[in-house]
Amino acid sequence: ILMKIGIHRVSRLLAALLTPVWLCTPASAELFATGGGAPELSGLWSVNPLNGQSILVFRFPGIHIYNGGLAYDAGSDLLYATGAEDSSTGTSRLFSIDPASGIATPFPGMSSFINLTSGGLALHPVTGVLYATGGYNDGIHAYQSSALFTIDKSTGAATLIGFAGENCCVGDFGINLNGLGFRDDGTLFANGFGLGGPSYPDPTTSNLFTVNLATGAATHIGPSGVSDGRSLKYSGLAFSPNGTLLSLGSFDAASGALYSIDPTTGSATSLAGSGLPYGGGPIHFGVDGGLAYAPEPAVGSMLAAGIAGLAVLMRRRS
Repeated sequence: ILMKIGIHRVSRLLAALLTPVWLCTPASAELFATGGGAPELSGLWSVNPLNGQSILVFRFPGIHIYNGGLAYDAGSDLLYATGAEDSSTGTSRLFSIDPASGIATPFPGMSSFINLTSGGLALHPVTGVLYATGGYNDGIHAYQSSALFTIDKSTGAATLIGFAGENCCVGDFGINLNGLGFRDDGTLFANGFGLGGPSYPDPTTSNLFTVNLATGAATHIGPSGVSDGRSLKYSGLAFSPNGTLLSLGSFDAASGALYSIDPTTGSATSLAGSGLPYGGGPIHFGVDGGLAYAPEPAVGSMLAAGIAGLAVLMRRRS
């Protein structure tokens, strides 16, 4: 019975009793991120949206999702992530994750032409369509700009829409889009950078874009202004319930932070505070993973399930 309610659920209960109030607010949305889950390659983290402090919720042995995208679907009450199984890292897959139990279920592998092991994932707030960014190579053309895809949530199959920019060498080419986030009006934003062209004079900083859902084309908004570490180039995006655009990103060369982003300029502001020492940022699971809000599991139901499971275990032992 304890296994049926989920050891992870009991663990989350105990964590909830010992962690800050921001993880236990009733009827609130919880900010999740994918990243390293030491000693596993991948884990799911709960992140404080005020300052980026985080705790590891679940570890995922055998799968590689620490630099893919993350999205939440209210219709199924599931998180979705993109990545690969460690046994076949060259094959991209969609994974569903139960946010209450931490059970990750892989979908069938995608075409070898598609690489979603690094890229963004976001669910349209009105239509429920799942969008992803990643690489595409049909074996004939060398596509340098990221591609936009839709993903079938029932089969995990990806369908190509189009490319973010040119594919060498006229105008802006080699536009690499990663973290994705939908505003509630259906506008899709993306973190990324450009490999060539006049719009990207500073290759050390990330840039914010909007993405055309019909063509995949990216429209440049502006630079983040962050040049430390990996900047925000590969980092997940999510809009908070109050409309603030949040992003993972590098705090310094050794650690990460949570940032608020001005959606009109792309400018990023660290929420970690100032004056922290080198390597002192609050995020240490990496900044290349996805970011998504999901409803927080009810603490009351977790408490009841945890107490019931522990009671059964004590009776068995006695």
